[in-house]
Amino acid sequence: MRAHARRPRESAALLFFGLALVSALRNPSPLPARELYQQGETSLALGATYKNLFLGNRFYEIPGEEDRVFSTDYQRARLMADARFPFRTSVEVHYQHLTFLDFEQAPLSLLGTRTVGDTGSAFRYTALAWDLEETSDFLWRHELDRLSLSVAWKKLDFIFGRQAITWGTGRFWQPTDLFSPFGPLQIDREFKAGTDAASLSLALGGFTETRIVWAFGRDGDPDRSAGLVRFKTLWWNYDFSLLAGRVRTDEVAGGDFAGDLAETGIGIHGEALFNKVRDGSDYGQIVAGADYRFPGKGPYLLGEYYYFGAGTTDGPGLVRALQDERILSRGTFQLGRHYLGLGATYEIFPILAGMFNVLVNLTDPSAVLNPGLDYSVADNASATLGVTIPVGETPTFALPSSALGVPQVGLNSEFGTYPYSFYLEVKLYVQ
Repeated sequence: MRAHARRPRESAALLFFGLALVSALRNPSPLPARELYQQGETSLALGATYKNLFLGNRFYEIPGEEDRVFSTDYQRARLMADARFPFRTSVEVHYQHLTFLDFEQAPLSLLGTRTVGDTGSAFRYTALAWDLEETSDFLWRHELDRLSLSVAWKKLDFIFGRQAITWGTGRFWQPTDLFSPFGPLQIDREFKAGTDAASLSLALGGFTETRIVWAFGRDGDPDRSAGLVRFKTLWWNYDFSLLAGRVRTDEVAGGDFAGDLAETGIGIHGEALFNKVRDGSDYGQIVAGADYRFPGKGPYLLGEYYYFGAGTTDGPGLVRALQDERILSRGTFQLGRHYLGLGATYEIFPILAGMFNVLVNLTDPSAVLNPGLDYSVADNASATLGVTIPVGETPTFALPSSALGVPQVGLNSEFGTYPYSFYLEVKLYVQ
């Protein structure tokens, strides 16, 4: 793996995160925030997290590339503030610093670096992010990931600004989460990327509400923005929702559900979304899944099927799929049409859990295996260790006829383009 000399500002960044680490270890607490001030209806709570993700990738052989093993390190320190005021008004702010070491791995990482990375929001009016240092192998950035004002009046709740919006019931895939969905192999799902939006919710009963959201795209461009209406209710002990609206230039309609199957203890869930595309290339998405937790210390099992109508059904179509805007504009990156996701979690000890996930592209065919361990180091600290193992035919490369030519890449399976990966993530919480 490559090593690089640290520059002074890079060392300062690492020192910043090191201080956050020491602070977290000196203040153990299971709570994510501490209330610093309370007077009547006015209060202020602060919390902080520090996370370090180390990732090593081993790629297949590529002509002209001698190095096949690459490593990267990704650090995040987040400060969270929640201020509440009279008249049911509140402000939420999440400010974070991020550093990336050896973050540029293209063209080797065709798809594989998406396996354990963070989620991103598809809708932001402006970045609210600033680079402190950037070199060929280092990036230090700070940003506001949440910045919102909330006002509640009678049965209405209004939120304006950068906020987290979570829709959908899927575990691996969430087609109705149109703002910042998690990837199917994402290991850290604690914080969703903030979306710049205006949101108005109307409570129609104890378990029924209507929500209207306008999410702002870059510079408020309507063709980069989204306007949606969502109705959610409880019926026969099942949560149901229906949504409709416009996402960029697509008209969309769909819904989701989740609940227990009679008295069996089996949970079932599903999602469906139809996209009417301006150029006529309409497509649909369907998720259907079930999960079961065995009594006592038994394992938790999960199975999910995903249909993505814009995906390809054969290996040669993968290259075309990489140029399909219906795929490139999504928050997650899937190229195929039919998928199966399987997951299992087992508590080995009270502080140690084993996990094993499998994603299968049913038409390539190809798969990626993701075994891992989650260790609770302390009340305020945990560590996740895992690997991703691709199964599938690797890409083929046709060498150019001249020295100045570019090798032609043939993708023979989706998950065959993924590298073998090793990752270790450490999470610390401080109040």
